[in-house]
Parts: sequence; C-alpha cells; structure tokens
Amino acid sequence: MKVYANEASSLAKLTLTPNQCISLHQGQQCFVTVDISWQVAHAGKYCLFSSLQKNKLTCWLMTKSASFKQELVIEKDVTFTLKLMGDGIGNNIENDEVVVSAVLELAWVHKKSKRSHSAWRVF
Repeated sequence: MKVYANEASSLAKLTLTPNQCISLHQGQQCFVTVDISWQVAHAGKYCLFSSLQKNKLTCWLMTKSASFKQELVIEKDVTFTLKLMGDGIGNNIENDEVVVSAVLELAWVHKKSKRSHSAWRVF
C-alpha cells in the first residue's frame, strides 16, 4: 500500500483494508469491498475522494477520525484521497487541501498470455 501525506499533516493516517484487489487473470475486473479508515490531528471538515469518480464519496464535519465502506469493481489501481475542505467562499476547489492519500492496488495471479488460444495445434 502506498500512502502519501504532506508535511503539515504528517500525523494523518489513511488505511485501506484490504490494500490489494487480486483477480485471477490480468485484464479481468476485480471485485472488492474496501474498508477505509482515517485519523488526523485536528478536527475539521474532511471529505473522501476516489480516482474512480469526480464527486466526493462522503464528508464529515468537526471530526478527527472516521471510517467508510464501499463495494468496488476495478480494472486499475484506485487512489483514495482525504481532503480538508476550504472555507467554501466562492466554492473555490483550490481551497481544499489534500491531507493524505492511499492506493488500492490491482494485482493478478496469472499474467495475460501473449499467445492466443487459436495458436495451439493438435498434431
């Protein structure tokens, strides 16, 4: 699991369980229910975002920790980002500060074969 945090939020923690989604073959969709929990040093308005969609998943007001559960179908790595939301003046997205991020990695058991099944011959 890759976790990123800026200096100002070095005490922030974002945990994904599981931190990998494993499919049988490369290129297949992976189905997973991920538990996301986070903890920060200072209470505030925090929102959780996913690289799968533009809109926020959910937000919390005046809290230092919370958890969230989501069922996913993924075809690539997914990044979850916790942001401290700005003051909302003018709805300027630039006021939002990324506190911490974590990556749900996609893995597979078998790599995609370079040979097609039609290449097999019976002699």
